[in-house]
Amino acid sequence: MMKCNLRKELVNDVFFLVRHHEIGGDRRADVLRDSISFFHVPYYFARNGVEETKKRWGYEKLAKNLQVVKFNYEDDKLGPLVRTWVEDG
Repeated sequence: MMKCNLRKELVNDVFFLVRHHEIGGDRRADVLRDSISFFHVPYYFARNGVEETKKRWGYEKLAKNLQVVKFNYEDDKLGPLVRTWVEDG
């Protein structure tokens, strides 16, 4: 990023977010962590099954403005489950 002549503050900011995307650390890193988990649900579900996915998935941790009401996972088992979890909120 330095080769692209980006400001050092921006480079440091991006570095912090990348470094903390799994553990959080401030409001922005926490939102990033919880938002990214949304995209990992199908992979987590495939490895761990229904109960563990339900316990681990962080939909309720998402900021309200990031919670989506309608989305669809293409997995025939996962899609209906996640919709139920969202509705049960």
